[in-house]
Amino acid sequence: MLALVLVPFAPAHFRGDESTACGDPWVRTNTNSLPAPAPQTPDPRIASALDWCKRRGLRRFILAAPFELDPATLAFVRMQSRVCGILGWPGHQTVAAGGTDGVFLPDDSSWELPRSCPRTLVFIDGRGALTARMIAAALRRRVRNIVFAEGGYWRRRSVLALALGKLSSKLVGRCATFSAGFSAGGGLCQSLLDVGYRRSMLPTLAAAPLAFGDSPSIDSRGLPSGIVLACPTLVAGGAERQIVNTAVGLHALGLGPITVLVARLHNPPGNAFFLEHLLAAGIDVREVRSAETGLQRWLDTCRLAETTEGARTLSLLQRLPEAIRQEVLELGAEFFTRNPAVVHCWLDYSNVRAGLAAVCAGVPRILLSGRNVGPRHFCYIFEPFMRSAYRALLGCPGVVLSNNSHGGAADYAAWLGVEPERIPVIYNGLDLARMRRPTPQEVARFRQDHDIAPDALLVGGMFRLSSEKRPLLWLEVAALVANRQKDTVFLLFGEGSIGLAMQGFIDQHGLGGRVSILPPTQHSALALAAFDVLLLTSQWEGTPNVAIEAQAVGTPVVLTGGGGASEALAAARTGLFVERAEAGAMAQAILRLLADDRQRLSMAAAGPAFVEARFSMAKMLDTTRNLYESAFR
Repeated sequence: MLALVLVPFAPAHFRGDESTACGDPWVRTNTNSLPAPAPQTPDPRIASALDWCKRRGLRRFILAAPFELDPATLAFVRMQSRVCGILGWPGHQTVAAGGTDGVFLPDDSSWELPRSCPRTLVFIDGRGALTARMIAAALRRRVRNIVFAEGGYWRRRSVLALALGKLSSKLVGRCATFSAGFSAGGGLCQSLLDVGYRRSMLPTLAAAPLAFGDSPSIDSRGLPSGIVLACPTLVAGGAERQIVNTAVGLHALGLGPITVLVARLHNPPGNAFFLEHLLAAGIDVREVRSAETGLQRWLDTCRLAETTEGARTLSLLQRLPEAIRQEVLELGAEFFTRNPAVVHCWLDYSNVRAGLAAVCAGVPRILLSGRNVGPRHFCYIFEPFMRSAYRALLGCPGVVLSNNSHGGAADYAAWLGVEPERIPVIYNGLDLARMRRPTPQEVARFRQDHDIAPDALLVGGMFRLSSEKRPLLWLEVAALVANRQKDTVFLLFGEGSIGLAMQGFIDQHGLGGRVSILPPTQHSALALAAFDVLLLTSQWEGTPNVAIEAQAVGTPVVLTGGGGASEALAAARTGLFVERAEAGAMAQAILRLLADDRQRLSMAAAGPAFVEARFSMAKMLDTTRNLYESAFR
């Protein structure tokens, strides 16, 4: 029998169809547990995979590792008679003659499998790490089964079952988001999901604190210490900018130690946009799912399964939804070792995963930070278990859910069925003392560098090119303004999935000489100061940083949208809020501003004072610190 062995670096759990366990799958005597690695093997994960394949009678297979194999490990693998090829990491020289090898395609969240592919893949990772593209590629190569490791044990599941699981999860999510359009709480579909998910989550949370290791750190008083900020990535986004502001600000106040814990930092490219900002400020940044920590986490999990309390922890985590088990385990181990006094979670992805992990690890204060309206409005981030997880977490002592706008807080409250007063508001913070307003000479040089005439009127934008930002509406407004105001040009900084569609719109409407789209810039203050008007067309916003920063440097804003968008400006004093998200109405607002130099100057003068009053760094940090400390009063 042929098999393909995949060895990624960070397991993500799910229950397999086949297991040789008897009774409790976490009993130490389970014959399906990961065997002790051979001492002469450079990488114990590979030794364990080879040993399992041998015991199961898998005679020939391909080994795949989404990280660089060191020369000793690579030589060891090539010497194994059962290994007929290696599925390697891009740029790593593992390819053999005869086309028997394949390669991971991280930028596409997929892999390229050999044409002559074996029937079984052995994948030391969870179903959460298997993307729909990976599963589709396996189906095209007629792969029948995938074997994977979770929590110290091996499982086997058919590729067809995995594909059906992905499809089922997507359909359930669509059902829940669709029904949410008729009921703030999600309707009948979400209510039925809540019953099952709460029954799976509540026993795990009720059993906390769980054991993730045996040596948590303590301060001189024998108490938890430090603050961990947990987030998905450090991409060029508004929430990520606030993570940086919070971490740097708390560090300057002498609180800490401060650690920023990132789920995925270097893959795909762009995830580390703010990394240098944090490192320059002396903030410790750690990636949960890095290649460097993958092996250690794998070994720690194996050791955990060998202890009574560890086996109990793993058994309880098995009750959680399959998509988050492994990440909760990894984050729980991080929190248990660091033993922080506070875990501050950011965005729905981390609120759920890091929030559950922090409760399981016994962290005394947990702050969940919503950065917009509820996730039910965004199908690409919504997960069916999110509402159940939030409701379960809010029933735990020491857990608080915050938001960065009153509009966002009200939306979360309606979705979760709680009073809005239970969700305190922490407005975004901007350090005006450090945000120097560019000089006229610097602005003139910026315009020259971007081929913008000194007397041209410049309408700008700065946002992610994704559907909720409505970038095509932004272009529709630009087209209308360009048709009426011949000396106006448009400059947009951003990148994302709708970039190609936007370029098609520009070409179709003959805007090539008037509209430019550039990647995100590290010099946002200079770009914003060069704009005559900032245009933001998002469907939903928390409190948009770009609007706050624009007003801080004296640039009027025109924006629309729900959530906290209207809270981001002083209407008619620092900008214009357009109630109807319609291109004609927004174009009229921009044309009115462009035609009235006096009004623009008045708004420019009022902007910094408004930002200082509502969005000062000191106010944001003070509110945050009060929420941290209230659990210890």
